[in-house]
Amino acid sequence: MFFHLLLADLKMIARNRQALFWALAFPLIFVVVFGLFDLDRPRTIRIAVVDQAQDKISKGLILGLAQIELVHVVTSLPEAEARRALLNGGLGFVLIIPPDLTARAQQGAEPVPLTLLHSQSQPEVSHQFSGVIRQFVDSANLELNNAKPRLAMNLEGVESQDITYFDGVLPGLVGMGIMTFSVIGMGSVIAVYRENRIFKRLLTTPLRVSLFFAAQITARLLLSLVQALIIFAAGIFLFDAHVYGSLLWALVLVLPANIIFLNLGFLVGAFAKNVEAAASLGNLMTVPMMFFSGVFFPTDSLPKALAWVVGYLPLSPLLDAMRGVLLESQPLWEFPGELAILGAWVVVSSVLAVRFFRFE
Repeated sequence: MFFHLLLADLKMIARNRQALFWALAFPLIFVVVFGLFDLDRPRTIRIAVVDQAQDKISKGLILGLAQIELVHVVTSLPEAEARRALLNGGLGFVLIIPPDLTARAQQGAEPVPLTLLHSQSQPEVSHQFSGVIRQFVDSANLELNNAKPRLAMNLEGVESQDITYFDGVLPGLVGMGIMTFSVIGMGSVIAVYRENRIFKRLLTTPLRVSLFFAAQITARLLLSLVQALIIFAAGIFLFDAHVYGSLLWALVLVLPANIIFLNLGFLVGAFAKNVEAAASLGNLMTVPMMFFSGVFFPTDSLPKALAWVVGYLPLSPLLDAMRGVLLESQPLWEFPGELAILGAWVVVSSVLAVRFFRFE
C-alpha cells in the first residue's frame, strides 16, 4: 500500500509544473547566473601617466607599471583630459611626472614630487595602489643613490585549495532550493487539499492518515535528493565548481534539512486558507533566510546581534556544515554544533506541525 501511495505522489509531483519549477528550475536559474559571472576576477585598474619628463626614470616607471597584471596604463592623455576622465570615473588614477625628473633628482637636495591623483570612492584600492607606486619610487631612490641591497626575499609557493566565490555559493543554492520547494511546495499542496476537501474525504476511507502523510514526505525526500544532485551536477560539470570533500555527507545533510522545511511547509498549510496565501506566507518565511543565512554572502559581514540570531535559523547550520564537508574535506561529525541545531529544529518543527495542523 505504501509503495503505491509513494508512486502516486511522485506522479502527482511530476505533473505539478509549479512544484517542479520551485524544485529544479528556480535554483538552477541561480546556478547559471552565478556560474556565468566571474565574481572572483579582480577589477582592472586604469591609470593615466602624464609623463612630462620623458627620461630614463619616468620610462622605467611606466614600463614597470605596464607589467603589473590587471593594471592598464594610458600614456596618450594630456593632463587636463586625464583629470576630467578621473572625475567622470573613466580612470582610477592619474600619475603626473614633472619635467627634468632625472636631472632634478640627481642634482637637487630636495626630493622631486610625483603627483598621484586618485578617486576617493574606493579608498582601499587607492591605498593599495599608492603602495605599489611607492615601491617604484623607493627602488628609483636606491638606484640614484647607488645603494647596494642588503636584504633579499625568496618567495615560496604553497599548494592550497582553490576555492572560488561560486564554490561557496553552490551549497547555498542547494539549501535554498530544498527550502523553497519544501516550504512553499508543501504549504501549497496542503492548501489545495483543504480547498478541495480531500482531507475530509480521506477520513472516510480505510486508509490510515499516517500512511498517507508518510508517502507524501518520502516522495518529497526523494525529490530533494534528486534536486540536490542536479544542482551539484550543473555547478560541477557546467561551471567547474570545486568539491574537495564527500558529496555523500552533503546528501546526508539534505535529509534532516528537508524534514525541517517540510514541517515548516505543514505550518504554512495549517495557517493559509488558500494557495495564494500559502505562497505568500511561504515566501515570507523563506526569503529572509535566503538573504541572511549565508546563501549568497557570508554571515560574518552582518551586525553581530543579527548574525547571532541568524546562526540559529535552520538554513544557517545546514550551509555551514555542507560547506565544511564539501570545501574543507571535513567529516560530518566535525560539526556537532550545527548538527545539534538541526536536530533541535527537527524536533521543534515536528511538534509544531503536529500541534497546529488540522484537517478542517
